[in-house]
Amino acid sequence: MSVASFTRWLLAVIVLPLVLCQCATTGGVPKGARLDAEQWTSYDGKVMPWTRWAPPEGTKIRGVVIAVHGLSGAKSDFWFLGDQLAPAGYAVYAYDLRGQGNDSVESERGDIKSARLWERDLTTFHALVRARHPKVPIYWYGESLGSLITLHTAGQRHLPRWGPDAIILASPAAGLRVTLSGSKRWLLEAAAALSPRTRYSLGELGGIDESKIQVTNTTTHAGQMNVTPHYLSSFSLRLLAEVGYMMDANPKIAHRVRVPTLFLATPKDVLSSPDQVQTLFGQMRAQKKRLLWYTRSFHLLLHDVQREEVTRDVVNWLRKQETTRH
Repeated sequence: MSVASFTRWLLAVIVLPLVLCQCATTGGVPKGARLDAEQWTSYDGKVMPWTRWAPPEGTKIRGVVIAVHGLSGAKSDFWFLGDQLAPAGYAVYAYDLRGQGNDSVESERGDIKSARLWERDLTTFHALVRARHPKVPIYWYGESLGSLITLHTAGQRHLPRWGPDAIILASPAAGLRVTLSGSKRWLLEAAAALSPRTRYSLGELGGIDESKIQVTNTTTHAGQMNVTPHYLSSFSLRLLAEVGYMMDANPKIAHRVRVPTLFLATPKDVLSSPDQVQTLFGQMRAQKKRLLWYTRSFHLLLHDVQREEVTRDVVNWLRKQETTRH
């Protein structure tokens, strides 16, 4: 055996296992990741806020729901979900996405280098929650952009066996109701490659008046954002391009998801059309899947007139998952 071959062999059988052991700890928690009182540290040292709604003291926890918010959203968006699920025995954990309005690094708000960062954050946060609740089922609830992150993370080929027991996709980002022409899409992708940090508002990019975008029965997107402290007025081209790539890959990812899946949708959604939602639902390969429509609501289901119906349906569906697990 030559010196070079011996060196490669030595790296393979001795050094590489040591490196791998340092990358993760028992239970899949990456080295350095931690869950503190109000902040958590992800796999790469990124620190972000988080919160939770816990069942009443003395109540047995039936399960945990990890909630992932949408574009220009925040963990606080899930206050109603937490208030309704906690008394039913479900702890709700929610964290702020990197690149959004509560990012701990102000210069990184409205920007993301890769959607993979969001996916790695979710699996890391899940591992931390799993370590805290090792014996109860854990579910993921993704809203809008959060539904994309939830779907794509659940559809990873290398998702650990201790991944989510089921997923919920609320106002699923199944596609864009207002689509860009092929030339505009090409220009966006080219601009994102040449000037990735250049920023545009959603209204500028789509030629839409944000004050006319209805997100609940009583509020518009502009009106809602004007009273939201974590509001972002613009986003980098590379972030917008990453979201576009994720939606393009939805059919492929949907075929990979095997865990029970619940869709919560409205035909009045400004983001995706009913046909797009129905198509994505049909592409899901999960044996147990369900699609619920809320015809009197708009995009922000947890803030609209049917929010109690939404959370009641979620609780009933979660309890059904418990029954089928045993």
